[in-house]
Amino acid sequence: MSSKQWVKYNLGFGTRVFLTKVEWNTYRRRKPVRYIKRSHEPQCAVCGMPETALNPFEHSHQIGFEVGVVCLGLTPDYLDGPENIVTAHKKGCNRAAELNIERAMQMLFAKGIRKLPSFLPVELQCLWVKANEKLARSPVQKSKD
Repeated sequence: MSSKQWVKYNLGFGTRVFLTKVEWNTYRRRKPVRYIKRSHEPQCAVCGMPETALNPFEHSHQIGFEVGVVCLGLTPDYLDGPENIVTAHKKGCNRAAELNIERAMQMLFAKGIRKLPSFLPVELQCLWVKANEKLARSPVQKSKD
């Protein structure tokens, strides 16, 4: 019996946004491989210009894997999903499309996520509250805990 007959590959994370504590600890040791299966948009999300031969488009993670997986415990499926991927020029724009941790937290909050997994360090939990204080005072949005 070959391994392909009894092992299913790339089971994914279903609709989960966050990793479990065990998964998080594993991915902190080694970042996951990225699989983005979609076409580029006709314009760059950062500068609004079209692709050129000298500066082609790339898929850019708004929440990168360092912030997303290591700091926030997000699943690779969520990070490679359409809500997090934008089209950006390889030179200059790709790096500019990536959010810092505070902006990443604000993006998640704006999308309805109201809390981080409890296993994440207390410093990150406090930063979550601080980063989202202003957004929390605005009208209530649909929650995705």
